[in-house]
Amino acid sequence: MATALRRHRGALRPREAWWRPVNTVWKPSLMATDLSRLPHAPGRLPLLGDVTSVDRHRPTQHEMTLSRDLGPIFQRKLLNDRLVIVAGSALANECTNEDSWARALLGPGLSLRKVADDGLFTARTSDPAWGRARRVLTPAFTQNAMRVHHQAMLSVANDLRDSWTSSETDVVDVTTAMTHTTLEVIARAGFSMGLGLFGDQSGSVDNARAFLDALGRTLVWASESTNDLPLIGHVREAFRQRQLRRDIATVQSTVDHIIEMRTYAGQVKSTDLLDLMLSTADPETGQLLDHNNVRNQILTFLVAGHETTASLLETTLFYVAQDAGLQGRLRTEAATLKAADYAYTAVAGLRDIRATLNEVLRLWPPLPGLFRVSRRDQTLGGYHVPAGRAVFVLALAAQRDPTVWGDSADDFNPFRAKPTRNAFFRPWGIGPRSCIGRAFAFHEATLMIAHILNNFELSAPAPAQLNIRERGALRPEAFQVKVASVAK
Repeated sequence: MATALRRHRGALRPREAWWRPVNTVWKPSLMATDLSRLPHAPGRLPLLGDVTSVDRHRPTQHEMTLSRDLGPIFQRKLLNDRLVIVAGSALANECTNEDSWARALLGPGLSLRKVADDGLFTARTSDPAWGRARRVLTPAFTQNAMRVHHQAMLSVANDLRDSWTSSETDVVDVTTAMTHTTLEVIARAGFSMGLGLFGDQSGSVDNARAFLDALGRTLVWASESTNDLPLIGHVREAFRQRQLRRDIATVQSTVDHIIEMRTYAGQVKSTDLLDLMLSTADPETGQLLDHNNVRNQILTFLVAGHETTASLLETTLFYVAQDAGLQGRLRTEAATLKAADYAYTAVAGLRDIRATLNEVLRLWPPLPGLFRVSRRDQTLGGYHVPAGRAVFVLALAAQRDPTVWGDSADDFNPFRAKPTRNAFFRPWGIGPRSCIGRAFAFHEATLMIAHILNNFELSAPAPAQLNIRERGALRPEAFQVKVASVAK
């Protein structure tokens, strides 16, 4: 993250500074302290800064640990770059105020612009392409659209069940299974096509696994390149560029092929995301999305949509496999969905499963934090934050704040009492840039967990410890579970 700040000093460009106050003078409170006085990790070195306390592989988890000693707001300094980290629930909530704070595109999100440029996740808010795409795509997530998506999700759930049932072993690789599941859901619901990731030959993408491998390496690069050490990181980055260019070319050409099949091969149009992007004009400007923007939106859904939902499903299955009591409770509830023949409306009634998913999102939000930029001079936690200064809101720590969640804040408990005060819980983002596919992803995850539990009993995974890797999103290290078919 410090590398990202070094490369992109100044979170807002002049054309984006529409919010700057005119003819106003802000006078900091006598209590306001300069950001350079923020607490920091021990062992700071002259000139180099906090290099001795950097974990480039698990940076946000390391910062969560640091927050327990340094408090709700602290700093990390590498060379001349100072990253302000907001880890307390109350201060994180202050940063959600859209009148005082705005989204800042930094970190892995900024790196992914090399892949998806002006896609919904990586576009700058000031870019007109973002507004056009958001308006065009919003109808794809209405209740009526979700009923259609539900059928695509159910077809993938059935394929997952069949692949586990027909397997020659009772041990399954959860990471691979959930990656394939979430990518197939996006392909079938969004583009009316299969990727063939469950071993069938109906996939419309040639060599889908090559696409998947390239995508995985790109996500690792996006995380590590923005969390690397000064100077050393530049050397590592130079060696990675050739492979990165090949991987970006692979994922982009694959998506171009998807668009070409729909546009030029005489396929019958369908009412899916791809058709919406190709044939629907922006209601405000009357403009269609151009080819590059359509490609970037597809990449956004494939990258962000599969990575975050796969993370949620994997982590949930880890906890469920370890707790026989929880598994039994959720299976009893899942049976009501089976009795309703997996009807769309019945998914919303799975309250215990949804509570379990929310607890996973609280402890392990797939996106561990978000950058916010100050719209004006203000104070935050007693420190003077000038206009245009970016801070990193560490959701991973804020959603475990013991002043809100109590002494058991780090414990997994889906049925814990709700906090009596306003807790920071923003796994889907903030304001107008919040996730457009929130309902889609949560419905998908709820349906998949219920379908799995209706068909299989899960045994505790190995290793017994949940190890989280960071590659753009937080995802468990690869693990396996034992599955046994549930007696009919």
